[in-house]
Amino acid sequence: MAFGFMAAIRNRHFNSLLGNVVMAFFNVLSFSLLVRLLSLTAFGEWVLFIGTYNLLDQVRTALLQSGLIKFYAGVEEETGRRVTGAAWYISLVLTLSYVALSFVVYFVAYNRFNDTWHLFIQWLGLLSLFSLPMNFATWVLQAEHRFEKIVLVRLMQNGSFLLLLGGLYLAGMVTLPNVLYAYCGSMSLASLYCLLRKWTRIRTIFFRTKAQAQELFRFGKHIVGSMVSSSLLNYSDTLVIRTLLNPAAVAIYSIPQKFMEVIEIILRSFVATAQPTLSSAANRHDYAAVAKAFAKYTGTVTLLILPFIIGLLLFTQPLIIILADRAYLGATDIVRIILLSAIFWPMDRFIGVTLDMINLPQINFYKNFLKLVLNVACDILFVWIYTDIRSVALASFLNVIFAVVFGYYFMKQRLDVKLRDIWDLGIQECKRLLAKVMRKAAVADEV
Repeated sequence: MAFGFMAAIRNRHFNSLLGNVVMAFFNVLSFSLLVRLLSLTAFGEWVLFIGTYNLLDQVRTALLQSGLIKFYAGVEEETGRRVTGAAWYISLVLTLSYVALSFVVYFVAYNRFNDTWHLFIQWLGLLSLFSLPMNFATWVLQAEHRFEKIVLVRLMQNGSFLLLLGGLYLAGMVTLPNVLYAYCGSMSLASLYCLLRKWTRIRTIFFRTKAQAQELFRFGKHIVGSMVSSSLLNYSDTLVIRTLLNPAAVAIYSIPQKFMEVIEIILRSFVATAQPTLSSAANRHDYAAVAKAFAKYTGTVTLLILPFIIGLLLFTQPLIIILADRAYLGATDIVRIILLSAIFWPMDRFIGVTLDMINLPQINFYKNFLKLVLNVACDILFVWIYTDIRSVALASFLNVIFAVVFGYYFMKQRLDVKLRDIWDLGIQECKRLLAKVMRKAAVADEV
């Protein structure tokens, strides 16, 4: 039965999900280790640093990932070389700019930062350089639908970081600088692994053309504003809490973000596989198929995450103790508020992807930008009035509702989408997937 079940589900959706599960699993383990070994203040500073690095990485990903997938997948070998070469050229220029900028900020604004951030700023650009081959390889592998290879990349990076943290713990050397060096080391190992496996296509940089680079840049710049605005949401929460409250509050607020990894891995996995389907239908101008795909994916993922949300709501406090420590039980209400808002995450996420695929990236940008502005305004106002980090979670809940209403209104102008379709098609797809798994499992058992 077990072999039949695995045979039934092993496809691109499963491999995409597995890659995100591996990443989340090791992230939770390393998070649990750091939250216990670092003080509240030190851990809060680490969370803010990782948020800063992720923001820089999101800019690079937004500019290149979608364009690389769009122009590389399914094309002739010569065209594919030009696309990846152009993407490598742009990514190197951007990454080296990060390196230069980090050192400029270090020398120009030295007196504005403490000793910890003197170290962090020096390594921000270098970390983006060390991670570039690994990230680029995952983009190429996604375009080629080789999600099983992405699992290995995730395993190498996250697994090596956890092992290095374990070594630091055994040696009694867990400090913020050493944690940073371990993180950079794990990125370097994963990038070296991708280079040795020849998944980066780095040699194609010699086949780049100016026209292809311009095409990639024109496409990617529309995605950057939207993705960065979306990524800034959590970062703005962290920054407001750090500024108006204290680093310890940042550490407390980081707990629900780890709870959300369960939801995020499902969302990221289905978005990765839904994007080519939506894009293909949109390129054919088959907007009925786009609307159906949107409703099916949104409904299916919403139904899939509901059991996880209910389970996390029921066992919030025991899970916080397992994940962190009793000192972090103050995050209980924050976790529950954000879990309730997560019910609307699939609709928000797939509205954004669909708007991009039907050539309305500017609407998706407006949606995410207004969401960010509203988030910052509500964060500052609520924290100023209540001096309570639970108010930040409430602001996030209100922002998700706003984004869904705003995006759905404009999407309805182009697509014949009904809320009822999301429910109906979601149930149908879940039943179909379950029936498929059971049928193939039964056939495999008979064999």
